[in-house]
Amino acid sequence: MTNRGAVTRTIALAPLLGLAALALAALTGGLSASFIDPDESSHYINTLFIGDWLRAGLPSPMTFAQDFYAHFPKLSIGHWPPGWYALLAPLFAVLRPSPFAAAILSAFIAGLPASLVGWGLFRAGASRLAIAAAFVVLLLPLEVESARYFLLDQPVTLVVGLAGIAWLAAADRPSWWRYALFAALAVFATLVKGNGVLVILVPLIEIVLSRRWALLADRSLWIAGVATGLLVLPWYLISFRISAGGFNYAPGFAYAWDSLVTNLKAVHANIGLSGMFLVAVGAIHHWRDARSGPVVRLSVAVILATLIFQAIVPVALVDRYILPLLPWCIILATLGIRSLWSFGAVFRAAAVACSVGMLVPPAIALAHETAKPDLGAPAIAQTMIDTPGIWLVDGRAGGEGAVIAAAAFADRGRRQIWTARASQWLSTSDFMGRGYVLTARTPGEAAATLDRLGIRGVVVVGERLRPAYPHSVVLTQAVETPGYLQRRTRFAIGPGVTLVAVRATPVTARPDLLATGSGSHNFAAMTGTQ
Repeated sequence: MTNRGAVTRTIALAPLLGLAALALAALTGGLSASFIDPDESSHYINTLFIGDWLRAGLPSPMTFAQDFYAHFPKLSIGHWPPGWYALLAPLFAVLRPSPFAAAILSAFIAGLPASLVGWGLFRAGASRLAIAAAFVVLLLPLEVESARYFLLDQPVTLVVGLAGIAWLAAADRPSWWRYALFAALAVFATLVKGNGVLVILVPLIEIVLSRRWALLADRSLWIAGVATGLLVLPWYLISFRISAGGFNYAPGFAYAWDSLVTNLKAVHANIGLSGMFLVAVGAIHHWRDARSGPVVRLSVAVILATLIFQAIVPVALVDRYILPLLPWCIILATLGIRSLWSFGAVFRAAAVACSVGMLVPPAIALAHETAKPDLGAPAIAQTMIDTPGIWLVDGRAGGEGAVIAAAAFADRGRRQIWTARASQWLSTSDFMGRGYVLTARTPGEAAATLDRLGIRGVVVVGERLRPAYPHSVVLTQAVETPGYLQRRTRFAIGPGVTLVAVRATPVTARPDLLATGSGSHNFAAMTGTQ
């Protein structure tokens, strides 16, 4: 099948995969009205910020951002690039979706990278297996988890994959516009998420694997490469000081080895030894095949680019960072099944056994999947709207963010409430929570901070029925007084309890302190612009 035919079929398949991923997320209890992953609320707030900025008529971006951060201090563009947020922002500007609606949208988008498998197998001539293999991808443990969370890993997987397809088209039939398309997708991949930079390695690796040395003499390729660098470099020069604060390791051989081992274990956890064996068979047997060989070499290039990039950049050892390589592993594994089937009766039995073995990890993971916790954030946000003023929110990053995200949606862009993070005002730490120091050591000191800020109400999220931090205990004791009306509610789903405490009498709010406070309290410190 030609590349154009493969693309046409893939476009038709993609929405079905999105709906399947959404259905699977719903069936496994992965759709919650409360964001619970630490990053989910930040991604939602970042997108909502740009959407509200569009709705406001494009005022001064820094002034608008500073005001937005004072109200909802989960704004964190800089720690993550703005590409994906900007893409979704027009939709957010028009519809202004709730966190729950955003979770539905995210689950649908999470199914789209599986269409890369369909494209690869359509292009390789394995059309009968393409659709089935694409739906199998959705069952992999990391794929199921990615559909349950509002994160950037599936979007970057999709864009990196599209860039890989664009590169293969350019390498097969070089032209200015094909190189330009790859460059545009490569730029966008790097602006979706930091590890999107791995796409820059794909052409280098694919040229070596395919021995397309003549491409290196093509001036168009170098112009596209320089243009990509010029478009990407400024953002990363600006944001590196901020995002580097999230690096958890030092670069070097030790980290590279740990990264390789960890990521290969993650691959094993998703497709098992049977799947890894099929990947090897598919790559070796189809390497020089005129029809499937280009897809095989591109698949290997994306897999190697992902592993190499993760080994070089010491951000963290997190399984979901290998998501960009999983669709390409399934392409090779499916070709491996096809190869074994073509070898004869004995090998057909091996193909069936390996196929079943590859499905064991997904089956086990699905059997142990549980519903996401739901702390009932929308109801808490409604209480905050009904009692406008400054609210101090406490909890681990996930619970704290869930409340702030729900409040940002409920506020409807009117800026009638402010939310402050207890972790910033009663303690100190860096962006990753490291170097924690309790600054309000007694209930009296915590109460003094509440009075100084003019806090109208307090929300304390206790996941797993435990206080999040030492300052959580101090804060709880500070509001367990006659001066506050307290209400405790259990999580709607999962173990946990939330304390909502509202002052019995009004207090003068000091929102000016939220924007101009010292240290980690203010917008300048968050963005690295001070």
